[in-house]
Amino acid sequence: MLIVGGAAVAVAVLVSACGPPVTGTIGVGVDAARRPVAYLRVCSGDHLDLAFLDAEPLRDSTPSAAAWDARPAATGSTSWSFDRPDHGWVAKGSAPQLEPGVIYHLAAGAKDGSGTSSYVLFTTEDLQAMKPGQVRIYDTTREVPAAEPTGTLEQQARDENDNFMRVVSQHQFEQACC
Repeated sequence: MLIVGGAAVAVAVLVSACGPPVTGTIGVGVDAARRPVAYLRVCSGDHLDLAFLDAEPLRDSTPSAAAWDARPAATGSTSWSFDRPDHGWVAKGSAPQLEPGVIYHLAAGAKDGSGTSSYVLFTTEDLQAMKPGQVRIYDTTREVPAAEPTGTLEQQARDENDNFMRVVSQHQFEQACC
């Protein structure tokens, strides 16, 4: 596990109602070799330059499983492999070793605090069910369930992973409005 300075603060800002505006959408998929790939679409005129992967449930002491920097900052649509980052993305440590049954939380932000992405939850089992060209995202268009998850933090993470995410094509992801 990689401990990223300030990751707990960034996570708290990303999951709270207060803080920087959402200026991008993040998703996850697999490449032709079935390796995890992060997809990021940044709104016009904005930038995001860091991304991190955490295990749920998020707590202040939860170390990041992985983190990446974008050099230069990402604008428009970009993607990178978790274990072989490219397109300007640089790993801040070793590649994450994803474990079955663990719910992961992928998000991005701007180091200057000007914006954040949405986030996506996934498991290795979710990735195994995906095909290259598909992107798993947080479903902002869902109609049900209307209520937020309740129960323990672990149960909330499972419910959110099962009911609040959806899979779209890479083309749909890249063409969606900010």
